[in-house]
Amino acid sequence: MHRFAPFPLVVAISLCLLAGAAVGGFGFPSAKGLDVFDVVADPFAYEGPITVRGGVMRADLGKGRFELVDYREYRSCRSVDCAPKWITVFYAGDLPQKGAVVEVVGTVEENAAGAGGFVLRAKGVRIK
Repeated sequence: MHRFAPFPLVVAISLCLLAGAAVGGFGFPSAKGLDVFDVVADPFAYEGPITVRGGVMRADLGKGRFELVDYREYRSCRSVDCAPKWITVFYAGDLPQKGAVVEVVGTVEENAAGAGGFVLRAKGVRIK
């Protein structure tokens, strides 16, 4: 009688699941750029244009701004409402909808209207 050893199968399946999650698999779009938590930790350390990735927490069409939460936090939590920190983004173009994963290219500016006393002035927003 042949004996079945489940351990190698369990290890192989686990590695496939981890690889899929690492590349943004399982229905969650991948995005590239700095994470919100990294920028919030020291926003004025960044000079010139930067790319920040994240999820849209809310958008205010009347003021041309939206709030961006950390990509890793959003991917883990699967909700934009559970993030403890966010970045306020000012953008003159069409604002993304709540829950969209985006890559924002812009510059950090001192501004009391933003959480933490700064905003990200976007030159471009890519919806993923």
